[in-house]
This record gives sequence, structure tokens and C-alpha cells, in this order.
Amino acid sequence: MSLFACVIEARLTASPQTGHTREGREFVQFPVVHRDRYRDHTGKWVDSRAMFFEVMCWGDLATRARNLTRGDQVIIEAGQLLPYINDSDLPAMKVQARNLSVSMRFTDAHAGPQVKTRRGDIVTTADGEQYAADAYPEVTTDRELLHH
Repeated sequence: MSLFACVIEARLTASPQTGHTREGREFVQFPVVHRDRYRDHTGKWVDSRAMFFEVMCWGDLATRARNLTRGDQVIIEAGQLLPYINDSDLPAMKVQARNLSVSMRFTDAHAGPQVKTRRGDIVTTADGEQYAADAYPEVTTDRELLHH
């Protein structure tokens, strides 16, 4: 048995698109871009050439990945890599993700799209208690807790 592992940290350039195969198997597909920066010999920051990837997730991983949004920084454990030319005539790779996580190097982690609250929203806790949303703003990011 041989092992191939490739880890990519990249940013989503579009929100994930969901779909199903003819057999009913769920998949999620989304494009990412990796741009690296380094200091040259003069100490100036230089942007390296962008690398583009088209990521495919299957099954339970696809169910979780569909909550990602454009701009999220992710870490992808790639299984299979297939080179191709994207719509902009730039070299890219198709990647089948074995594992996927949100990178917290530049921002806080989140679970799904963040929801903005309005003054006057009511939050209901798991115990049935109700509070004004502006009293506990960190609680109101879960859509199921919001009532209008």
C-alpha cells in the first residue's frame, strides 16, 4: 500500500455548488486559490504566482462543506490531483478532498454563514429562556436561535 498526501491552504473564490450523481450520491464542488507571499533578498514582500484548484467533496464531507462561503480560508487534505486548464486559460488542479477544515490563521472559525442581527430580535436558549439579541450578541450567530 502506498500513501499520497497533499495539504493545501487556500481561499474560496466562489461559494460551493452542490449536486448529486445519477445514483443519488451527494457532492459539493468549489474553486479555491492559493497565493503565497515571501520576502525577497531586499526584504520586500513579493506575491508568488496564484495557484488554482477545483475541490470536490463527497458524502458526509460534502454535507459539511456546503456551509462554506466565498472568501473562507480552508485547509484541504487532497487525495487525488488532476491537472487541467481553467476558464481563464490558467493551469489548475482538480482535487478530491479527503478532509477539509477552516483555517484560523487569519480569522476566527465559524460554522456556516454568519447571520447579522437587528435590534429587537429575541434569542431563545435551549432551556426556553428568551433574551434580547443585543444583550448577548455572541449567541445570535445560530439561525435556529433567532425569532423575529
